[in-house]
Amino acid sequence: MTGSDKKLETGIHLTMREEVTEARAARTLGSGSLMVYGTPAMLLLVERTAVALLEGRLDPAMTTVGTRLNMDHVSATPLGAEVSCQVVLENIDRKKLTFSVEVSDQAGLIGKGIHERFIVDGARFQKKADEKFL
Repeated sequence: MTGSDKKLETGIHLTMREEVTEARAARTLGSGSLMVYGTPAMLLLVERTAVALLEGRLDPAMTTVGTRLNMDHVSATPLGAEVSCQVVLENIDRKKLTFSVEVSDQAGLIGKGIHERFIVDGARFQKKADEKFL
């Protein structure tokens, strides 16, 4: 189930960063009324980081889809700050991948949780989705 030169194994990790911009604010995203880092932006960063970690580690026909994202958003981050997201692949159960997640800003932890993704055949999955309402 592994592809190229990078191994899919527990313990692999990746950290990605982004600036808290107006486009990522709760008020802009419709998830609140304040100009602070929005939870939807944080969730997207988690998924992007997990996807990037898996890049080059699967057979070319395979991809992953997010199936679970359980996060606690524990602290607000203002515009202009930088946030970092670290994902660690904690468990591989056949095609189910489980990641631990921590999101932080310069002052400390702002989010923590678990993310699950499933390995799927990309073309087959897309075909099934496209035919759902036919």
